[in-house]
Amino acid sequence: MILLTFNIAISEKGREKKTNFSQSELISSIEGNTKIILNLLELHEYKATFFVEISIADQLQKLLKTLSLSGHEIGLYNVDSDSETVMKTKQNLEQILDKPIRGLRQKSHRLPYSEIKKMEFIYVSNIEESKIDFLWRKLTEKTEIYVENEMTIVPESQSPYSQLPFNDYVLQVTPMKYYESMLLESLKSNEYVMIYANAWQLFSKYNLPFVLPFYKKISLSRSFEDRLEELFQFVDENEIAVSRMKDYLF
Repeated sequence: MILLTFNIAISEKGREKKTNFSQSELISSIEGNTKIILNLLELHEYKATFFVEISIADQLQKLLKTLSLSGHEIGLYNVDSDSETVMKTKQNLEQILDKPIRGLRQKSHRLPYSEIKKMEFIYVSNIEESKIDFLWRKLTEKTEIYVENEMTIVPESQSPYSQLPFNDYVLQVTPMKYYESMLLESLKSNEYVMIYANAWQLFSKYNLPFVLPFYKKISLSRSFEDRLEELFQFVDENEIAVSRMKDYLF
């Protein structure tokens, strides 16, 4: 089983926009990138989970409604917001979508599980920084689903053979044949593999609305779109099931 997830967010290394991009242009370009992902998912008839960054969620209401009506799960991605902001965004989005928001994704800025539970999230998806040194380090946390403080915690998946995590950067730069072998080998010993990518990975490196480190500019735009398509074709050929997070967990 593949738990397929996407972040609709601004790059963690590019919090400040380039001066030649307005906020409306940034939002419009993020919408365009996400629709490319949506088209690929519809072509392969997959349902995925989209985690939208809290700071831009209100500006993406139309897009999120389209994703939800298409059968995809919507979760929240907390980069640096406090509990009050998370709760307000969750309530507002639930009213717009007329559906509960079950999942919260977080990275370096992490709220206590007790606070997350009070906000009526059901699960937390913890991810780590995808830096250039991923080739020389293991993930620092558990790699299997566990329960803590009555919250279901879904950490990143990691290949037990290559020791590479199935994160955004590994998908972006690893040779696809190797990535596919890593995926198959992992599924032999694990019930699921959680994969995540970002809508910003579909930006052209020549037209980025924010600053990225040099190593994050490899295989962006059409190259990354082709990678997703190649991965999806591989999943189809090998008859691997794909699921939204909430369907697998509950």
